[in-house]
Amino acid sequence: MKPFLCLLFALLTSSLLAVDLTTRLWTDLKGRKVQATFYRIDGEFVTLQTADGQMHRVPLQNLIEDDQKLARSLPKIPVSVPTNLTVAKAAAKMDEIINKMLVKKGLKPNPPSSDEQFVRRAYLDIAGRVPNYDEVTGFLGDTSPTKRAKLIDQLLDSPGRTSHLYNYFADMFRVQDPDNGGFMSSKPYVHWIKDQISKNRPYNEMVREMLSATGKPAQEGNGATGYLLRDSGMLLDNLANTFSIFLGTDVACAQCHDHPFSDWTQMQFYQLAAFFGSTVTNMNDAQLKNGDPKERIMAELTAMNEEQAKKVEGIVDGIIDANRLEVRDTAENRLRLPMDYKYKDGKGGDPVKPKFITWSRSDRGADAYRENKTKKQEKQREAFAGWLTHPTNPRFGVTIANRLWRLAFGQGVAEPVRNVDDPKNASNPELLEHLGEEMVRLKFDLREFQRIVFNTQAWQREATTEALPMGAPYYFQGPLVRRMTAEQAWDSFMTLVLGDPDKYRNTDKGLMQRVIDIDLDKTDGKVMAQKIEAYQKGQKAKEEMMGGTLAAAGSTDMMMAEKVVSFGGMRLMRASELEQPAPDGHFLREFGQSNRELIDGGSKQGSQPQVLMLMNGPTQEMLTNKDSLIFRTMLKQDLPKKQIEAMYLSILARKPTPEEKTKALTEMQASGEVEGAQNLVWALLNGMEFMFVQ
Repeated sequence: MKPFLCLLFALLTSSLLAVDLTTRLWTDLKGRKVQATFYRIDGEFVTLQTADGQMHRVPLQNLIEDDQKLARSLPKIPVSVPTNLTVAKAAAKMDEIINKMLVKKGLKPNPPSSDEQFVRRAYLDIAGRVPNYDEVTGFLGDTSPTKRAKLIDQLLDSPGRTSHLYNYFADMFRVQDPDNGGFMSSKPYVHWIKDQISKNRPYNEMVREMLSATGKPAQEGNGATGYLLRDSGMLLDNLANTFSIFLGTDVACAQCHDHPFSDWTQMQFYQLAAFFGSTVTNMNDAQLKNGDPKERIMAELTAMNEEQAKKVEGIVDGIIDANRLEVRDTAENRLRLPMDYKYKDGKGGDPVKPKFITWSRSDRGADAYRENKTKKQEKQREAFAGWLTHPTNPRFGVTIANRLWRLAFGQGVAEPVRNVDDPKNASNPELLEHLGEEMVRLKFDLREFQRIVFNTQAWQREATTEALPMGAPYYFQGPLVRRMTAEQAWDSFMTLVLGDPDKYRNTDKGLMQRVIDIDLDKTDGKVMAQKIEAYQKGQKAKEEMMGGTLAAAGSTDMMMAEKVVSFGGMRLMRASELEQPAPDGHFLREFGQSNRELIDGGSKQGSQPQVLMLMNGPTQEMLTNKDSLIFRTMLKQDLPKKQIEAMYLSILARKPTPEEKTKALTEMQASGEVEGAQNLVWALLNGMEFMFVQ
């Protein structure tokens, strides 16, 4: 089949609408028309892409004269050819739905992004950091038409993607694990989440385990219990959070009364909570066979060594309290309606039977409802987990798809993502429905879903820079320009200082699991003494490991030992490897990292402390230090012009304009190589261009 006929055939199997000069109807000398996107001219051939994602190289002379002139006048656009045709078709379908809405609204898509814009955005949106000098120059020097898709694939398989997505989930799940030497550690939960992302475990399986896990987090393989233990003893709050996170439904108001703006009633809320009515998350003395374990254990320790027993009493308290945290199901459903219940369908103090909610009349026929019925109290939580994560649950797939879309574009198809009250009110209902269907088709494979999203033309367009009015719909002409999250900014600084921040890992994985797991009914003084000794040895080893690297706290020397780096008292590793969340006053908190009390509690608002922290202090000193990667990269260049170019590529992923290069040369000549370079780094990092994803 001749090239233009192949193109015409592709048109018949697609319905992409013309929305600008590059995506339009192209006509050949025989009057045949085909709708496609212009990419580039190579000699006497023009490359066009049809809506099915396929690229077609057509002789330029086959087009009518006006189209030939137009093609020659258009800028050479970087080719983005997905390496997988299935991905290409799936991405093209998303683009088709977006383009149809743009035409309906009388809008044009943004121009395609340049390679410089693309490589920086790809690293920030997928790996959560800016690319380093070698990564930028390697990509820009690649002439392959599949280089964008290959980079997407590479980043989706990188540790950076695990770190970046973990930061998002940690904010969503409100993960807290302060490094305070305490015993109630969430490290098993933290590492479990990272492992799920790294292994690309299907999201529905991951969530189902979070909701149905049993046991203590300190026990091997029980990290998933951290989700329910995060709200230990607060059954109703946990349920409201669960619906908001996983189903995009706000039912919190129904804890106390019928929802004022939605159809949910207080009875429905309690019927849902009843699925957890037999679940215990904090073992009290009455639930233990031998009562209060502390009294017994301290008596035994005192008999062994009274003086030593007094010294370790606080440790005993910590270990016992930590081991009270356990997820366990009983045969008794203890949930009752509140005593002030005021509606006709029940009385205060009445027991409540578990019952699923529906969003429409047709829901009841879905497998999610039919397959998760059980009368056993100790199995009710499993039934709830099976229902919530089922492919036919009308909200589960849509909610996570909408969240990942927002992560890529800066705006969800339905906002807010925590309360998709009515999917029909989304900015593009067809797109939202399609994203949910894709998530189910992919069997909740988040990596593959992201691969499709990042291969869309929409995501690879230039960012929209106009401010979006609060509450206004957005139709995805391209991604929204947005400020980096606190974690993206910190991890980008780690890249500028270290090169590859994924080489530097927190080495305390498993410390708490090995030490504090005890049986509260059986542990005696002798076993407790052994546990305390093991704990103290672990703490000492940890302090010794960190001692050498933190000895220079407050100095200007950068220290390295055992893949731990510190500067000015700061541990230099990715945000996901640090204390969760960072302590008050840390760069991450100043730049908006959530305190993890609220779902999605991070902030991107600017503040005066942020400006001061970038202009002065240890963070700025670290970045302008001669041992940082920026300076080591610069000093490898033999000419001032090349040094300036290296700094721009390292920080902004682009070369300087002639005017910028002239000003930088003048500064370096006036201040000297090192001081001039430090001033340039300072200026680039404090400019708006660095802090924004565009």
